[in-house]
Amino acid sequence: MKVAFLGAGLMGEPMAGHLLSAGHEVFVVAHRNREPIERLVEQGAVEVESVAAAAASSDLALMILPTSREVEKVLFGENGVAAGMGPDYLAVDMGTCYPADTRRLAERFARSGGRLIDAPVTGGVDGARDATLSIMGGGDVGAFDEIRPLLSAFSSNLYHFGDIGAGHAAKLVQNMIGFIEVAAVAEGLALAQALKLDAPTFFHMLTNSHSNSPIIQWMVPKVFAGQFEPEARLDIAYKDMSQAVKLGREMTSLPLNIANAATEVFQLSRSFGFGGQDSTAVVRGLEKLLGEEIRVSPSATPSV
Repeated sequence: MKVAFLGAGLMGEPMAGHLLSAGHEVFVVAHRNREPIERLVEQGAVEVESVAAAAASSDLALMILPTSREVEKVLFGENGVAAGMGPDYLAVDMGTCYPADTRRLAERFARSGGRLIDAPVTGGVDGARDATLSIMGGGDVGAFDEIRPLLSAFSSNLYHFGDIGAGHAAKLVQNMIGFIEVAAVAEGLALAQALKLDAPTFFHMLTNSHSNSPIIQWMVPKVFAGQFEPEARLDIAYKDMSQAVKLGREMTSLPLNIANAATEVFQLSRSFGFGGQDSTAVVRGLEKLLGEEIRVSPSATPSV
């Protein structure tokens, strides 16, 4: 297929690379950072001058963008998708956006003659690189089935949850669960540090207890090493948590007390200026309150 790939960031770049490896034609547009675009062009992607030109050259657009605001700009802004697409053009929102915004954008896109579905991904940078992402679909099931073979280039699990916005709802709930655990691990590490528990021994004990989880195995070594280079930025984690809490208020009568509390743990670290770092930097606000960092040399950290 001919694909306009819009959003070649940390996850988007390897996803687009898998499409190229699978034999699809990929059209890309430079934004803030040219380096991913140049690497994709070296792999066979075609760089065009605008989003409209990418849409005019392709059968569909895959968008992996931070928020609904960016999606709206890409779809309807000057030289956006709507300005260049043909009849019945398909746009796929693969970021983590708010369901009500997705429904609104889908209605507007339909009036422009296009189709919009949501298909956010989960699995992180590793999943994008290894082509093991999971995808949560919402919107017309026929459109979703139409591109299943395309999405399988970088995904090992595809799920369809219902009407437009349902995929984004599923992604927000999934992120909420994961980020609650990230906040809980941060608080646990901070409490263990305050109680003067030996950090490597405590980590080894955790991995041999009922509390063990992939998040513990992924997060704790990063905290020990002070490796907070962003895979998923803390600001984005806070945005996702805030949207999940908002979704609970607007659509249900559930109080989501734990999610509300975890959101404030993320806000604490943002208030100290760590929002541009990785989501695991949620521990850094607690470190500020402790007055000490939780760091362990790699040689002292037991392997899991």
